[in-house]
Amino acid sequence: ESYFSADGKKMIFQSEREPGNPFFQIYLMDLETGDTERISPGKGKTTCAWIHPDGKRVMFASTQDDPDAEKEQKDEIDLRASGKERRYSWDYDEFYEIFEQDLATKEYRQLTNARGYDAEGSWSPDGSLIAFASNRSAYEEQLTDEQKKAFELDPAWANEIYVMNADGTNVKRLTTHAGYDGGPFFSADGKKICWRRFSENGATAEIMTMNIDGSDQKQLTHLQAMSWAPYFHPSGKYLIFTTNRH
Repeated sequence: ESYFSADGKKMIFQSEREPGNPFFQIYLMDLETGDTERISPGKGKTTCAWIHPDGKRVMFASTQDDPDAEKEQKDEIDLRASGKERRYSWDYDEFYEIFEQDLATKEYRQLTNARGYDAEGSWSPDGSLIAFASNRSAYEEQLTDEQKKAFELDPAWANEIYVMNADGTNVKRLTTHAGYDGGPFFSADGKKICWRRFSENGATAEIMTMNIDGSDQKQLTHLQAMSWAPYFHPSGKYLIFTTNRH
């Protein structure tokens, strides 16, 4: 998973390459020189990085403050060494929080602070807002027995799209859909968000758009397949996505 900077000169990506840590860490690459530096601290799990429009900050989700992070790393290494295999599934770890790093000072700043999976963040084109996905509502609200069962079976079931100020304040929930809503990105004019919406059973996903206040939610695809990773073209006239329809 990798994304360009606004000026197209750098790329931020996640990779499993850190000695002693089998999970993804975040790296920033200069596309001209090929120079690559690790952004995340090297501990815990990370995902979903983004470069601020001014190029001075980067954002990513991390479990670096999980007190059991290093134990989980060792357990994963031991499991892989044992030769045992398991079906791939993404880990919606409840310790995921969104962090930013100042590239000059290398200091981290935590932007979210809620129990649950906070990740998949992206800045708006002017850098004033962050859209992200979270299943925090499953930990904050009273769930019915049926909802509890759905959440235990698949933590992504409770993922919704949120938007907040770039400093982490004024968090607003934009979607209230049973099933995974995730991967939000802003249009180039900053007026709309596109994202992927899964069916409640997680079997299919469709591409959606809405205004940044959550209004005018529209389903663009009706493929009844796994449609994924939408992103607006800079012109705003169309977007690109991937699907297994074929």
